[in-house]
Amino acid sequence: MAKGQSALEYMMTYGWAILIIVIVAVILYSMGIFNPRASVTAVSSGFSPFAASAAVCSGSTLTVAFSVGGLPNGANSVTGLVGSYSSGSGISPANGGLTANPSTVAVGGSFNMTDNSVTCTPGVAFSASGTINYTVSSAAGTASYVATGTIAGTGS
Repeated sequence: MAKGQSALEYMMTYGWAILIIVIVAVILYSMGIFNPRASVTAVSSGFSPFAASAAVCSGSTLTVAFSVGGLPNGANSVTGLVGSYSSGSGISPANGGLTANPSTVAVGGSFNMTDNSVTCTPGVAFSASGTINYTVSSAAGTASYVATGTIAGTGS
């Protein structure tokens, strides 16, 4: 009887800890923590006042999606969007121009910058320094600005 009671006490004491460990493992698995390929995402930084939401390099096209945040001088829209990238790795050629579509965007809107003359390798990471030249018009007048940042992702 003492051995049965000892075994039951052992299960009651450590069973809860084992159950919690199993639950945490299931949650981590469902979040993709144990799948390193799923955790590699497109990471782009900089480009203020624009926010890069995606960078996709597929076949012969590099596309970076941006949204427009608060513009300088209280402007309501941005015009003359022209982009370029340089010092790229995982992209051939390592330098190139990006065309904006559309080229005039209001605050809160979005646009894509595209280069249709690149070569990307599926599954290979790419990164490059990027520049966006743009113009804003406000009550204070018209001014030109340059936004810089980094584009990164994995070819598909």
